Amino acid sequence: MKRIITAVLLFCFVQSQAQDVRYDYVEDTPLRYTSEFSIGATLHTSGWGFMFRKGKNLTVSKKRMFEVEVVSMKHPKEYKTVSYLSERPKTFVFGKMNSLLVVHGGYCFEKVLFTKAERKNFEIRWNSTGGLSFGITKPVYLIFASGNGLQVVEKYDPNNPAHDRDNVYGKAEFTKGLNELKLYPGLHLKSGLMFEYNILNDGITAIEAGAMVDAYAKEIPIMAFTKNKQVFFNLYATFMLGRKK
Repeated sequence: MKRIITAVLLFCFVQSQAQDVRYDYVEDTPLRYTSEFSIGATLHTSGWGFMFRKGKNLTVSKKRMFEVEVVSMKHPKEYKTVSYLSERPKTFVFGKMNSLLVVHGGYCFEKVLFTKAERKNFEIRWNSTGGLSFGITKPVYLIFASGNGLQVVEKYDPNNPAHDRDNVYGKAEFTKGLNELKLYPGLHLKSGLMFEYNILNDGITAIEAGAMVDAYAKEIPIMAFTKNKQVFFNLYATFMLGRKK
């Protein structure tokens, strides 16, 4: 899969260089639309999320955008386990110490490779995004069986013998741990192809696919009993809707 993505990105680079010559004669053409915005839902190889992108057209073929994206991020060793201690079995991830939410903010440069006029309402763009990545962790709280037959809600501690897999009823409510959030600042890079199809010239209906990287100064502790990462590489696909003005 990584070879496929590398080939696609190489193709994008070659095409973008070719377009520099191709669009020389129209770069001074008056712009029909000066700005645009879009929202989207993202799926990537470690989670999912939402994005918002807004910016302006610099020329006929070049755009500069500002992007904000919020995505979940899972560790590759996360596996759901079912607890049968209660009448209604619940799932949880044993060994998970923290859940991770990532907020991206940065600038996106887009280059139109093929316009709607050339491809009958079908437009292809190459884009490259760079900016900041903020990893936000929330500790995992689980419901455990206590020695007197009652249930207790505690933060998962891999060094606590009482926090054995067989003593877990399931996950605690989401609000547990919200007052213990930790921030991990880092950098974010993303590049991909955007395929837009819309019979209305001012409408945006598109799918974007590519690769993204989040890098932090230190490892983010998501799972116990395994190595955690400070660099996250993912493939992604985003479905987008928007409007040009």
